Amino acid sequence: MASNSDSIYNVMTYVTRHPEEVHFQKGEYSNVITMGIPDHVAIANRETYFPEGRLMVNRMSNHFVSMHGELLDYFFDMTEKGKPDYREVWITTGYLPKKQLYLLELSYE
Repeated sequence: MASNSDSIYNVMTYVTRHPEEVHFQKGEYSNVITMGIPDHVAIANRETYFPEGRLMVNRMSNHFVSMHGELLDYFFDMTEKGKPDYREVWITTGYLPKKQLYLLELSYE
């Protein structure tokens, strides 16, 4: 599953280290954070994880969520929810060539 890859982890880590380069947008739902990441950021297997012209949606594995809880909590803090009480994390990715951005959206359930 693409959402459990090192590529996704690396992009998320990049965002934490360079938040000034990222366009953050709170979704209309309180449990979602949407990000636009400049397409100059190097991503391994970009075509697989950030497909052009379509969205990829996956549930992150329980293993990924348990191993990267601090990283996921960093993004959870940007939502309008209270304390982290999520059990699942869904990830939506895609490439927006006209905007020169990678789309990364996290939904906490």
